[in-house]
Amino acid sequence: MYGVLIGLELDGQPVLGVANFPALGEIVYAARGLGCYWNGRRVHVSKVNSLGEAALLMTDVPSLYQHGRRQAYEQLSRSVRFERTWGDCYGHILVATGRAEIMLDPVMNVWDCAPLLPILQEAGGTFTDWNGVATIRGGNALSTNGLLFDQVKEIILGAG
Repeated sequence: MYGVLIGLELDGQPVLGVANFPALGEIVYAARGLGCYWNGRRVHVSKVNSLGEAALLMTDVPSLYQHGRRQAYEQLSRSVRFERTWGDCYGHILVATGRAEIMLDPVMNVWDCAPLLPILQEAGGTFTDWNGVATIRGGNALSTNGLLFDQVKEIILGAG
């Protein structure tokens, strides 16, 4: 499975994002101020507000360890209801469409992040680097449903 990502920047700001998953027949898109859509239907992040009820996603656990995120991952893992590995951009899309609450990526490129920031923000969530900055140039990424952002950020920064 793979995703085709397209992002548009205007005056240095990501304003439009598209994520297409041909094998799944899913397309998610958003534009600043216009909302987020999944196969033509408006979507929002989940309303889960407790880490104990949250789904934590990551591409794979070894990459978190390899990039010095072991402590943060293990603390989050103990705090959530369950965790799964969902590759790359699809995990962020699962957060945007309300099917998960947290996605961790220890290494990201700007071309991967550009479409995800507007998608997550327009769905009501957050897309930041691991320092909590909403950026496509952070080199890593954290998506949340927004309601859990402060709790997740506290764990990540405390473990860093």
